[in-house]
Amino acid sequence: MEYPFPVIDLSYCAPHTINLQIKTDKGATYDGNGVRRFHIKSPRVTLHDRCVLCDAGGNSILTLYWKIMTMHRRCQVFMGESNDSSRLLFSVKKAELLQSGVMRLEVFLAYNKKESECDFRVDVVSGKRSCHVYAGESPTVVASMQNNGGFNVIVYRNVDYAFIVALLALF
Repeated sequence: MEYPFPVIDLSYCAPHTINLQIKTDKGATYDGNGVRRFHIKSPRVTLHDRCVLCDAGGNSILTLYWKIMTMHRRCQVFMGESNDSSRLLFSVKKAELLQSGVMRLEVFLAYNKKESECDFRVDVVSGKRSCHVYAGESPTVVASMQNNGGFNVIVYRNVDYAFIVALLALF
């Protein structure tokens, strides 16, 4: 992206490409230097599945809530540990199964109430071998992930990497 596009916070938009590695066994995300950037706080028992993404200092950045009983298994993401609608950042819904084994997720930012077009989309290859995050319906890739013994993520310049980590935490 030409200009920074913060979804979570401008401080997570770097003017250069960011390389991250997500280690699911530790529930943590590390940068290219091995420094822990984020981790998932263990969920409590609730009516909806939920998890909290924390920064390296243990501060809650956002909470992901999955609505189990919806047709598209929608997820809503809120700032901090809230589920107050005024703190909604974005929502994600499972859209359709594309060509053999590719699942599409559609991402709608909080201000996109009509949801006639998604703000971002994620195409996930079966078995979670790889995925690409696109800006809306455009061919512009803003991040990509390869699973080759670990989830290696490339977040392109000016893209909110906390937002990308939150998207990837969904699957």
